[in-house]
Amino acid sequence: MLFGSEPPLCLRRVGHRGLRRHEADVLQHPPGYLHPLSLLPPTNTNTPPGSVPPPYALYAASPLCISEAHRLHPTLTTAAELQHARQVEAQQRQRWTQARRHRHKDRVAQLEKRREEEFQREQQRGAQMAGVSMRNETGDGRDTITRVFRLEEARRRSEDRSAVEQHSYFLRQQKLMQRRNPHGYNIITGEPLRPIVVPPLPTSTTTISLPPVNNV
Repeated sequence: MLFGSEPPLCLRRVGHRGLRRHEADVLQHPPGYLHPLSLLPPTNTNTPPGSVPPPYALYAASPLCISEAHRLHPTLTTAAELQHARQVEAQQRQRWTQARRHRHKDRVAQLEKRREEEFQREQQRGAQMAGVSMRNETGDGRDTITRVFRLEEARRRSEDRSAVEQHSYFLRQQKLMQRRNPHGYNIITGEPLRPIVVPPLPTSTTTISLPPVNNV
């Protein structure tokens, strides 16, 4: 195998290293290795130059430091680390699901509130418009759908109007026939003409105007 063709242990997957992570860290880094981020400056700026702690003390006091007892613990296996990572991921996923559930509940509550307010406004508007708007009724007093007269007076008025129209029609036809046939019989066959019976006017025609029948 050529030199450099194999990736370092730090870049390999945990299951492909063949050893525990703390063993890989020991083999990867030389003794006394310190992470660059662990070398933090002292928090107290009034400390004299001679009293600055050594680097290993800064490394131990850093929040990024993991103690050797924890890092090199014999029971800290790869399976435990992977299980801990899965637990952390599951907890984070549960927090996300809970946050989404809360947001959904808030949206549903706000939507129901807006719909309730809209319904109340519509009810108030309907109560204010009651008796003000025009009714969808025909002029002859019939029902719009069933075409049945709502009142007896409307039915009687409609019958009287129809009787007046029939009387005017047949009266006009009678006048026209008398003007065209003054002899009273058919000039070709000699038979008498069939008379046109004019229906009488209804008795209650005081409020119904008769159409003119003289101007034919």
